[in-house]
Amino acid sequence: MKVVFCIDDNPRYLMLLKVAVRSLRAVQGAATPCLCVYAGNSPEVLAALAGENIPLARYCPRLSPAVLPPQAQANIGCFLKLELALVPELAGDATALYCDADVLFYRALDALADLTPPYMGMAREYTAPFYHERERLAYDFRGKTYTVPLPFPIWTFSSGVVLFNLERLRRHDLIEHFLAFSVQNVHCIGNLDQSLLNYFFGKRITRLEDRWNRPPYQADALDTAHIVHFHGPKPWDLTSAWGRELRINHFEALRRVWLGYLRPEERALVESWG
Repeated sequence: MKVVFCIDDNPRYLMLLKVAVRSLRAVQGAATPCLCVYAGNSPEVLAALAGENIPLARYCPRLSPAVLPPQAQANIGCFLKLELALVPELAGDATALYCDADVLFYRALDALADLTPPYMGMAREYTAPFYHERERLAYDFRGKTYTVPLPFPIWTFSSGVVLFNLERLRRHDLIEHFLAFSVQNVHCIGNLDQSLLNYFFGKRITRLEDRWNRPPYQADALDTAHIVHFHGPKPWDLTSAWGRELRINHFEALRRVWLGYLRPEERALVESWG
């Protein structure tokens, strides 16, 4: 099973990616297959990926900056995950494990690699139920109009870690249907790429165990997490008022583990961001 990351030109997310890959190789083995999907042209990003020996897929997305609304631009790399079934470098892969760059691999992934969800698997995000002002969303595809009913409320699955059944998504143009839905509805959904997945696939999403996507602020994260997801404050964020309520439980302990994967000059840079 290949572990796939997607990034943009944000230098802080490039640093997150370096730690994610280093921790993946430390936990799962240096030969663990991984891939970074990238739509940009930054020489700094390309050099950093080459320096870390991270295989690269250069990809031109359908959900490009010209299509996405202004609120999506700051995290535009996250939208690349929605198109993994079309990335040529993954054409021979039946499944792939997508992870946001802000993860830390803490325990082995073997049990997850044995799973093949019908469409995709994601862990629950423990937030309040998400309500949408519309009862359904419509999209046009190849001369026909389709409607997608929205559940009320929707308990959101987190798109920070997604086990994709790429083979199934390619079958019967399902990925093409999904991208048509996404392009036509991205301006009227709430939680960006995560909402697009939740709304379109709905009950077809397989629930993964919490251990595969555990924020450090959860009380059991240190004991149970296999993939730690710095959902909320990043490891350098020690002072922001908005993140105060999430810098609890094991945030500091897992932050120290994350920092341990940095070289001295990288750590000095990261600490200057705090």
